[in-house]
Amino acid sequence: MKLDRQTIAEAGLELLAEGGMDNLSTRKLASRLGVKSASLYHHFRSKQQLLDDVADAMIRPAFRPIRSGEGWNEWLFDIGTALRSHILAFPDGGLLYAGASPPADREKERVDYLYQPLLDAGLSRDTTRDTILSVIRFTIGWVVDEQVAHQRGAHRPTEKGRLGFEFGLRTLVQGVWAASADGGG
Repeated sequence: MKLDRQTIAEAGLELLAEGGMDNLSTRKLASRLGVKSASLYHHFRSKQQLLDDVADAMIRPAFRPIRSGEGWNEWLFDIGTALRSHILAFPDGGLLYAGASPPADREKERVDYLYQPLLDAGLSRDTTRDTILSVIRFTIGWVVDEQVAHQRGAHRPTEKGRLGFEFGLRTLVQGVWAASADGGG
């Protein structure tokens, strides 16, 4: 098996799926890959950089291009709901992503990819940045709350949680849309 950053991140994602953050140690990850822990640091400068790549592997499937004829607000709402679903699929996924940054080699790609539909719609770069960050941070905060409550034994109805999340996300996106329509973008 060729050991590269993507392979390591995907193996880390498997460990996260099996047992949350407590299961995501460099020792367990190295064992899973059949290497020594030090081998991981040939590909990552720090454990945080490794965790950033695992978080990126977790959320990457949530992103999709805007479809022809689709409004940026509909697209952004879909991105937010997909992001929530992908993160909820992993125990402690919200906690992992809460402290993550896009891997440096993908940051420009991620920014361009997520910003372009809003920039094309006429929003300023600052409004676009603030909108994307607001959607991501709202989503992460919601997921962390759901996951921590679940770990503490609160059995909230998942349908109610989804509907509440969608209400909040739609309100956030509609607020940006309304502000941009009034020249606030």
